Amino acid sequence: MLPDYEIKRTPRIGKQIDAVILFVWMLLLIQFCLFILFQPMEQTDGTRFRLIANSNSVEDQQFKNEVRDSIEPILRTYQSNPQETYVELEQVVDKLSEKYEEKITLSTGQALFPPKVWNDGIVAQTHVDSIVITIGSGRGDNWWCALFPKVCYKDEEKKKEKPKFFVWEWLKKKFST
Repeated sequence: MLPDYEIKRTPRIGKQIDAVILFVWMLLLIQFCLFILFQPMEQTDGTRFRLIANSNSVEDQQFKNEVRDSIEPILRTYQSNPQETYVELEQVVDKLSEKYEEKITLSTGQALFPPKVWNDGIVAQTHVDSIVITIGSGRGDNWWCALFPKVCYKDEEKKKEKPKFFVWEWLKKKFST
């Protein structure tokens, strides 16, 4: 006959604590990966440009695009000679205002620019030195760009891509087969 031995059980609380610690470590690891992958991009130095339409009507948006097309060649020379370019820009805006009988204002200074996904990063919302052209009441959608580099020219625009959450994409791949 074998002697009776006392059976000792390990407390369940230890396994639960280990699971919580592992879970917290995984969350911290995911947070660190997100921080590394999706940190905001550095702001570009230089002036930004903003063109704001009168309203969101089709006609006002078309007029905004006509104004953009008229001033785009002038903006391309802005970095080389800002003073002269600004005077030239004022003249073009005055001519357009007279031609279409629409109030168009040109101003410079600090302007609030919205956040933007750009070159696999995010440019944060901020106040920056800018040139702002406002058509009419300026209550419509706007066209804006950092003058340098040339992200604002329509021939260089990229297709807008929705942001993806890499963990979700990985899980979808893992369980789709």
